[in-house]
Amino acid sequence: MSRWSAEPLRIALAPGEAALLNPRGTRVLTTHARSATSLLPLLDEALGDPAWRSSRVEVVLSQHFVRHVLTPPPGKALRRNEEAALVAASLREIYGDEAAHWRVQVHGQPPQAGLVGAAIDESFAQQLDALLARHGFLEAAIRPLSSIAAQRLPKKFEGWWALVEPGWLGLFGGANGVWQHLAGQPVDADWITALPGLIEREAGWSTLPAKPAVWVQALGVGAVSTPVVDNARWQMLPCDSQVRGALALAGI
Repeated sequence: MSRWSAEPLRIALAPGEAALLNPRGTRVLTTHARSATSLLPLLDEALGDPAWRSSRVEVVLSQHFVRHVLTPPPGKALRRNEEAALVAASLREIYGDEAAHWRVQVHGQPPQAGLVGAAIDESFAQQLDALLARHGFLEAAIRPLSSIAAQRLPKKFEGWWALVEPGWLGLFGGANGVWQHLAGQPVDADWITALPGLIEREAGWSTLPAKPAVWVQALGVGAVSTPVVDNARWQMLPCDSQVRGALALAGI
């Protein structure tokens, strides 16, 4: 067993790309297909290389493959199975019967705030679990990009957080240690120009300050300039503008 076996492997999956990252280097796999499952055969082949052997692996999923939801406030403390049921019910209200086939993760919040849920396709998750087990990983975690990227935010965060990757923008509003609003949508290369208007629109549905702080976290999309509008206090989180696509998600 190599001396790197104790070091975790990080894998990022995004439409058309899978990136592998460990202390020995990186590898990017590409396909013309855009679905999450289309990446699994590429990943299966790559993990046959001893260079990627490890006892631990963390898979970071692009926002394209995850659906987020903020539930109504439960008003009381819930057991874990009750939290999952509330998140699942909120997803079904938005996405219909399709949501019945999703695996749910829950980010707990105080009872007066809604629960934050993240969901991925259960069939894909099972196939990924089986693939990782087949390649000998003893510890495997599958995480939404948002749960990893949020660790870069200030501890006393208040305002809006724009999490951007190629083709997608997630917008999260929070104050007093809890998430109060979230939204997400596909975007094109001109997303930074559209962002002030998106924040103004979403602010109409929230109780956040009229001129809030906005933290922009752009991953894999190149250099980004601060918007030249004054409807918010803009903060740009550090990023390597030279790293593109799924590799930027793996290195977060």
